[in-house]
Amino acid sequence: MMAHTSRDNTEQDVLNAAYDDEFQVLKVRSYGSDGQNLQSAMADNLQIKAVEDGGYTYFCFAAPGTKESTAKWQCFKLDGTANLLYADGNASYDNVATAPETLNYTYG
Repeated sequence: MMAHTSRDNTEQDVLNAAYDDEFQVLKVRSYGSDGQNLQSAMADNLQIKAVEDGGYTYFCFAAPGTKESTAKWQCFKLDGTANLLYADGNASYDNVATAPETLNYTYG
């Protein structure tokens, strides 16, 4: 059998290579942004900050090495009924994490 380069692969070759025989599904990996870079959505290399204040827990996520004062953080507030509220009403990486309890949170 002759080795194929990625440009020689047919659509069927790609599907066959991505098939998981054990679970009988296609193996795919989703990607997303950490606010600065494209990375695997399953990545575990986000910087996380958690703050408890006034009975609420605030979580902030950013790319590793991001300063808390840089507006490249995604911030959430966990309310008393286990609902997530988003800083600025969205999941964008456009907040600072110096004092997440002072941000404005709403449901997305």
